[in-house]
Amino acid sequence: MPQKHIVIVDDDTSFRTMLKKTLEVAGYRVSEAKNALGVFSLSAYDLMLLDIQMPGIDGHKILTSLKEDKSCTAPILVLTGMSDPSHRTRALDEGADGFMSKPVDQEMLLGRIAELLAPVPRHRRHPRTET
Repeated sequence: MPQKHIVIVDDDTSFRTMLKKTLEVAGYRVSEAKNALGVFSLSAYDLMLLDIQMPGIDGHKILTSLKEDKSCTAPILVLTGMSDPSHRTRALDEGADGFMSKPVDQEMLLGRIAELLAPVPRHRRHPRTET
């Protein structure tokens, strides 16, 4: 099974570095982007971890742009210091697949990532039994 590719989009270098190390130890391939320009220059990835509060183009604008682009099918998990419930609601309404407030518990984060990367089970067709 090929290694899953996760991209971290966050302007905080120390947070990206810590998160990258955690994800690599867990067996993921990791790319980083500190802003929107970095996001749109990336090749294919399996999951995005996106901060909301960034200078310039914020995470809300990135999220909206990516979800409008129908070729973007990777799940997006928002990781932000903005813990107010309205931010969660807005991010989910804009198309985020999940939301976690910083600081994040590493075990909980890895569990949520595993859930988002899990293959969607196909419905099995059961043969009809004639009676």
